Amino acid sequence: MKTITKRIIAVFSVVCVAMSSFAGCGDKDKKSSSSTSAVTQYALEIGQAGDGKTDDPGIKVDDKTSEAATSAPAEDTTEIEDVTDADGQPVTESVTVTDANGATVTDASGSAVTETVKVTTVVKKPSSQTTTAASKYESKQDGRYAMWLDISKDENFFFEGDFLHIKFKVKEGIPDGDYKLRISPDLSDVAGTAVYPSKVIDGTIRVNNGTIEETDVSGESGMIFYGSNVACKQGDTIDCYINIKNNTGLVAFVIWFYFDSNAFEFVSAEASGEYKKIARDTEIGAGAQKSTEASN
Repeated sequence: MKTITKRIIAVFSVVCVAMSSFAGCGDKDKKSSSSTSAVTQYALEIGQAGDGKTDDPGIKVDDKTSEAATSAPAEDTTEIEDVTDADGQPVTESVTVTDANGATVTDASGSAVTETVKVTTVVKKPSSQTTTAASKYESKQDGRYAMWLDISKDENFFFEGDFLHIKFKVKEGIPDGDYKLRISPDLSDVAGTAVYPSKVIDGTIRVNNGTIEETDVSGESGMIFYGSNVACKQGDTIDCYINIKNNTGLVAFVIWFYFDSNAFEFVSAEASGEYKKIARDTEIGAGAQKSTEASN
């Protein structure tokens, strides 16, 4: 079982310890003085990996190349190739030799001088390699978390749609391509039971690489967490969202989201949608970063 709510409670020195007795703690809090009561609410807080307030579950990236480096092909190239026959042998032809001025060169008898040369052709080839800039690109994974707790009403909250609004600045000079906004939710309901979504779908930030459609969750029946898909260009400031569908009821969460900080500057994060009415003040944390180097 995940210990998300116990972790939140410990972080903020909450008196209630047993996750299974949330409701009882809530009642006690309402009757106790401010000096002895348990903390049953904590406003939405946005923090950064490494600030020590909550464990970073981490997101495993299978390879060390950024999505952009693997999806930004180089431009087509042209090459001169020898023409060959059915046996694979070079095809040749006899041509008249000319001088620097384009005049035909003749021998002592006045006959045109000829020579045998290979027949060539110009071939246009799509490159299977990434651009130099992309192949040398170094990605750096950075993480932020959104943490919230409210057991004061002894009941679950049922909010739908977008609930976290994240703003990024797209950096200049980064490779074109797709970059992931990776999501890792840790959830609890009012009974202190860990809640597991049926599916978690990462968001995609497409930089100067065409349009992108939103994730289709219309056919999903279980609880779904998913990031928005955004098409943008270098230098843009963009709005990304983390969304929920089929919320079965929550009183606490730590939602981790990870992005390439060499490609994007984190600007801010805040509550949005129906959840904005539930959440309160937001704080921004600071902390460590992780680095990986891209390769071909």
